Amino acid sequence: MVQCKLCEKNDPDLSLLLARHKELGNIYVCRECWTKLYDKNSMVTGGTGSCGPCGTSTCGSCSR
Repeated sequence: MVQCKLCEKNDPDLSLLLARHKELGNIYVCRECWTKLYDKNSMVTGGTGSCGPCGTSTCGSCSR
């Protein structure tokens, strides 16, 4: 079962988003927590050469 790393909400149908947190690194969170992190400016943006949607540098499935 998937679980948000911040609020610990879990549900078999829960969709998680990758958040590049300034202190915790890459974590998967629910949409509500992602929005809170964004509003608080708690995420790192751009510049590491990683894929935005999936957080890896060599996923091969994203068009860049």
